[in-house]
Amino acid sequence: MDIEPRNQIDALIFDMDGVLVDVSRSYRAAIIRTVDIYFAQGLRLPANGTPLLSPDDVATLKNAGGFNNDWDLTAAFITYFLDMLPPMHAPTLPLHRRVTTMMAYLEMCMRGKAPASIAELRTKKDVPALANAVADAGGGLDGLKIALARKNAHMVFSRGDLRKENLVRRIFQEIYLGETLFAEIYGEKPIIVREAGVITDETPLIAPATLATLAEKMPLAIATGRPRAEADFTLNRLGFTPYFGAMVTHDDVVAADAQGKPDPWSLREAAQRLTPAPARCAYIGDTPDDIRAAKAAGYTAIGVLATATDPAALRAQFESLGADTVLESPDELREFVAG
Repeated sequence: MDIEPRNQIDALIFDMDGVLVDVSRSYRAAIIRTVDIYFAQGLRLPANGTPLLSPDDVATLKNAGGFNNDWDLTAAFITYFLDMLPPMHAPTLPLHRRVTTMMAYLEMCMRGKAPASIAELRTKKDVPALANAVADAGGGLDGLKIALARKNAHMVFSRGDLRKENLVRRIFQEIYLGETLFAEIYGEKPIIVREAGVITDETPLIAPATLATLAEKMPLAIATGRPRAEADFTLNRLGFTPYFGAMVTHDDVVAADAQGKPDPWSLREAAQRLTPAPARCAYIGDTPDDIRAAKAAGYTAIGVLATATDPAALRAQFESLGADTVLESPDELREFVAG
């Protein structure tokens, strides 16, 4: 497909992860490691250290739709694997005051259960089948509730404040941010991780020269599912901040009581924060939900395959959703501004 001529677009709005930044060794790695740590409370780890999930597994379920939030995606995997275990009793004591108490409860419940090792859960998994079932049920955690029996859903501690009751997010954020940055953002020391966060493993997917060229021609903005502190940290570290005139993050979605992608709210809000507000925008994303959000907003939808684990399949999915163009790399946008 040809990219729309430049004179039909007033602004470019970018997704961040998978478009501006390679998160295969950060957010995706944090999902995989969080699930392993969750199940290490009581289940035997395999001797070779092979994790429960692969990067392909993560991409497959994310592309089922409705998982723009990686915390939700992590909770979905945990729910799926817990469904493979026998039903376990609900806690009789309140657990929501201490994360360590929840971890002790998981260890008590899972110890000695069959399958008794993470390796056995890994053997039994069928993530493509799970993704198909979730997609058929509408995607996201709501689709997951329909697709699974959820007989151990009471063991998924993924709601509320991570300081007290959200164990999934607590583990994830400690892994992602690392010891120092976690303490700076949340005001307390981590209890699981004592090392640098994987956020520092993020690398750019787009050249600064490309952003400079684009910014000379039209205003640029970001609509991302990241919390603002994490977005700011990485944009500043990579030197990308000066190129963007506006950014909408997860924090803004929550504050507005809005919905994340594929709802178009964050894209439209990012456009409105540019001065002057553009009439015709393009949105560049790397997931099917990004294309859905762009089409719902009435924007030109541009898909990027830069980090796709199965580029041909993702291209076909983008095109089936009505993407206006699909790029191998975001640097190809320079051809767009060249006319």
